[in-house]
Amino acid sequence: MKKVTFGTLNGVEIIKYTLSCGGMEADVMTYGATLTALRVPDREGKPVSVVFGHETLEDYLTKSGYHGATVGRFANRIGKSRFVIDGVTYHVSANEGANCLHGGKTGLDKRIWTVVREQEDLLQLHYLSPDGEEGFPGNLDLTVTYRLTAEMGLVIEYDAVSDKDTVISLTNHSYYNVGGVDTTTAGLLLHIDADRITPADEELIPHGEFRDVEGTLFDFRAPKPFVGDLSADPVLGKRGCYDENFVLNGSGMRRIATLEGGDRGLKLEVFTDQPGMQIYTGNPNAIALETQNFPNAVNCPQYPSPLLRAGEHYRTSTEYRLHNV
Repeated sequence: MKKVTFGTLNGVEIIKYTLSCGGMEADVMTYGATLTALRVPDREGKPVSVVFGHETLEDYLTKSGYHGATVGRFANRIGKSRFVIDGVTYHVSANEGANCLHGGKTGLDKRIWTVVREQEDLLQLHYLSPDGEEGFPGNLDLTVTYRLTAEMGLVIEYDAVSDKDTVISLTNHSYYNVGGVDTTTAGLLLHIDADRITPADEELIPHGEFRDVEGTLFDFRAPKPFVGDLSADPVLGKRGCYDENFVLNGSGMRRIATLEGGDRGLKLEVFTDQPGMQIYTGNPNAIALETQNFPNAVNCPQYPSPLLRAGEHYRTSTEYRLHNV
């Protein structure tokens, strides 16, 4: 496996590894257990970069966006940066107004992970998040595994165990463009197998409600563009982009989304065992497809519980599979 020094942070070398399988390659670095690039052959056999990334470590340190990072301990938002477990209130770090976004000020995306297993098509990284880090209870022992498949799939698997009752929801924050990240997402078609969303307030915090997508701009049950005039919905019109959690149909590992279009003849299929997926379209060159538990689920008993009891394992898997059309 190819590996290079990508930079240095606080005297520690940040290493970037290149996984390969057939004509597919993925670059993953130890800072944030971050996917920095994903290259696949297009219909003419030419490599195309389908994941948005930065060229230098400095860019990852100074630019927002969580590009390609492993996000947690709790992905997305926690309203008022607090939650209750068995009558005990926990206050976590607020980094978006009064709310906690993606694990707080120094979440998993800003930690240096350790590689514990490497082979040509697989990389496994480990991080021990100490009790109280960013306010979350429990020493949380985490691994994330990136694996390439012969079917041009990128599989991301998470495993975590805590010595105290805690909450958890992990995701990967990569941005995809099947036309290549050097083009815009205009004209790409998105399909999401979801009949509902979790509507949010102006701070993007859901409060336990559900909303049917029928007859709204959130209806992606048939492939359609996601770039264009959003003024028909007052929230989207004001925001100017999608930043929404979709309630995925079904359960277990299943196909929940596709992305197609562009000039390279590629189609992306997303498979996951997670109940939700956040769609973020604020980047004009790529779209974030973040599989997850629901935002603010820690405070909404109507949503799937993110509670992880001491000694139990949190395990989840998502696959991003590309093929030529």
